[in-house]
Amino acid sequence: MSKTNNSENKPRIYKADTHLQNKVGTGPLDEKAIERCQNVMNNNDVDFAPLAMEFLEKLENAIKSAIARKKSKEESIQEMTNAVMQLKANASTFHYTLIGNMANIMLSFLEGIQEIDNDAIAIVNAHHQTLKAIVLKKMSGDGGAIGKQMEDELKAACKRYFAKRMR
Repeated sequence: MSKTNNSENKPRIYKADTHLQNKVGTGPLDEKAIERCQNVMNNNDVDFAPLAMEFLEKLENAIKSAIARKKSKEESIQEMTNAVMQLKANASTFHYTLIGNMANIMLSFLEGIQEIDNDAIAIVNAHHQTLKAIVLKKMSGDGGAIGKQMEDELKAACKRYFAKRMR
């Protein structure tokens, strides 16, 4: 609700856009179709490595660009964020939970940084190198105890970074 110009608290009614609903229809989805889709996702055996390496290359280029100060802080962060977001979005589809989890941590880090300094670049670069090793070693799933340790180390590095800047 928003106030009208005469400062009265009258609710406004907005008519919903039905464009998407007109395209897909209404009502419940066919359960057999849902099962088939879930089966395809569960039994996906496509090799994630080539796609992941493509996104990792974009991240590497964004890091190099940030180091060279070729772009504004906002553009550099956006480039890194886009590459990491793509990794996060695709990792679970290909059963790489660890990559998705670590990408999520990195997205939070990139969202919180105020500047691109050497420490921030070092953290993003270490993240890049770690994900590259995970892909090359085909560490699908959550990585077990080692995966948990990797996640904890990345969280700790991010926490130290922000703690240092809060002083």
